[in-house]
Amino acid sequence: EVVPAAKRILLDTLGCAVGAYAAPGRRIIEATIKEFGGKAEATLFGSGLRTTAMNATLLNCFMIRYLDYNDLGGGTHNSEAVAPILAVAEREGAGGRAFLTSLVLSYELGVRVADSIIGPGFEPRGWHGDLRTGLSMPAPLGKLMGLNEDQLANAIAIGGAHGLSLGSLDGNREELTMAKNLRFGMAAYHAILSCALAKRGFTGMIRVVEGDRGFRQVILNGDMDLEKLTDFSGWRMLHGSFKTVCQNWTTNAQILATLAIVKDNDLKPDDIKAVRIKTSARDARHVTTIPGKKYPRNTESASHSAFFGNAMAIKERALGPEQFKPEKFNDPVILDLIEKVTVEVDPALGERDTVQ
Repeated sequence: EVVPAAKRILLDTLGCAVGAYAAPGRRIIEATIKEFGGKAEATLFGSGLRTTAMNATLLNCFMIRYLDYNDLGGGTHNSEAVAPILAVAEREGAGGRAFLTSLVLSYELGVRVADSIIGPGFEPRGWHGDLRTGLSMPAPLGKLMGLNEDQLANAIAIGGAHGLSLGSLDGNREELTMAKNLRFGMAAYHAILSCALAKRGFTGMIRVVEGDRGFRQVILNGDMDLEKLTDFSGWRMLHGSFKTVCQNWTTNAQILATLAIVKDNDLKPDDIKAVRIKTSARDARHVTTIPGKKYPRNTESASHSAFFGNAMAIKERALGPEQFKPEKFNDPVILDLIEKVTVEVDPALGERDTVQ
């Protein structure tokens, strides 16, 4: 069951990357990579340019994340792990079995970091869930790079202390930017570097999780269950999910509901008097709070806008890569529909439950 699941994740993830080829940020990162140069170790998605495994990780992670179309699993959107694992596998000349093994490891370790958190999680504490990457990625990458047990431990120690991600990169009251799509990529970039250093004998604080001023104390105020972190029974990656629209995961349900209503009743934009959405407190905060998300000016914000997403579902009966072209953000029909959308918190729903 695990191998087909890993292959499906791979195919879905590559599809997300293909859909992001036109992203403005992709061109910027690629131009920067060309400026700095580097050994031809791994391939960039889209252009086929070869560069270092670390550089390829940055660009390819960005492309996977750009549309917010990637899967939910491995702790959050762990499919970005495909980028560094593929880059390192190419660098090391590893085969398909070794690649899939490391991909599975990344999901299993990522979800265990997430499961070990006691209480509200990373977000209410001001962090983003991608900071798990520093702990979860050195092992699958180090396995491909041939690290032994002591070296892997030091790679995790180095990566876990340096792969931190502020919640403002995906904030509720901030317009989202290109930097949102490099959260995992930056940490994975450092994970590769951590493995390379550890392989040569560089040491880290082995008690990076439970030690003095370590991950558990500083990031989570002590709220971390180490037994769950190190419980290796079962296959957690089998419980992930895949998106069907390019939208923040908590908004998928409302978009699908709108699509169904519009199609079943053959509704046109002029037929719509009002759209009322009742959702969880977290969803209401995250996708509706500020003008930059209500009237998005870029794909990053549009994919986190209940207003734009539902308006687009009504007008075009789709929400895929084609719906995030720059001219769509100023479409007068979309802007008119946005004014008809209201979002309110339903107390009957939990903090993070999805729409009714």
